[in-house]
Amino acid sequence: MNMDPTSTSLPAPAGSAAPAAAHGHAAHSDPSAHAPQPSGWPLLLALGIGLFATSFFLLASGYHVMPLFYLSALICVLIPALGWATTIARERHQQDPVFTYKLLRRGFFYFLLSEGAIFGSFFAHNIYLRYAHAKTWPPVGAPYLDPHLAAIGTLLLVFSSFTYHWCHQAFMKGKKALAKNWLLATIGLGIIFLGIQGYDWGRLKAFDKFTYQHGAFGSEFYWMTGFHGLHVCVGLLFLSLVYYRMETNQINETYNFSLTAAEYYWHFVDIVWVFLFFVIYLL
Repeated sequence: MNMDPTSTSLPAPAGSAAPAAAHGHAAHSDPSAHAPQPSGWPLLLALGIGLFATSFFLLASGYHVMPLFYLSALICVLIPALGWATTIARERHQQDPVFTYKLLRRGFFYFLLSEGAIFGSFFAHNIYLRYAHAKTWPPVGAPYLDPHLAAIGTLLLVFSSFTYHWCHQAFMKGKKALAKNWLLATIGLGIIFLGIQGYDWGRLKAFDKFTYQHGAFGSEFYWMTGFHGLHVCVGLLFLSLVYYRMETNQINETYNFSLTAAEYYWHFVDIVWVFLFFVIYLL
């Protein structure tokens, strides 16, 4: 049996090749055969993200907001996200696995493209400040950003891309125990990277009194590294969800898009950090 999700055809039982082909042609000729059911999760997720962004900007603007507001905003993001992902996973088992895999992969690439556009705007603004607006960069009085600790974090994060790739390969070969070990190693490396970044932030604040309020240089540094750190947190939640689905046997060699999507996302996060490390710490 061909278990490759990227294959363009599915195996048919012996003696039923003609009816199966006719049925497959009829199903693919009707787009509604693969259409998901109407869902309110996307709308709820959009509202939750808007609420979370509002709470963040209120905090950045100096307003004192109750911790319950932040917790509510976070819950309004996590519950719809998990609900939407669960709905998609459940619907996939009722539809053509090959066709839905292609649709999900295409949609996820569009999502990564939108995320890349956001980071691209940050890089463009940083370049504008450096070469078209500021007379000197970093500005006079800005602290020295030691690249050594950040370089260690970069190496660990890049290595985590390899560990997750090995996880994916092991799972597709049926070695689920090995795949879970590589996945746990990936999660551990991501947590260590966040710890290094948090230590770097704390050191700059404690010894250099450097915060996001220190002009354009401070806001650029904390906004770009912090936004990336948020993506690492989302990636770790994504990886944890994949581990849970492995433990509960919700994915296999045919239905494994969450495993693939998590790899795409984690590689994206790693590539963005490599550019951030070069722009912020080395340039």
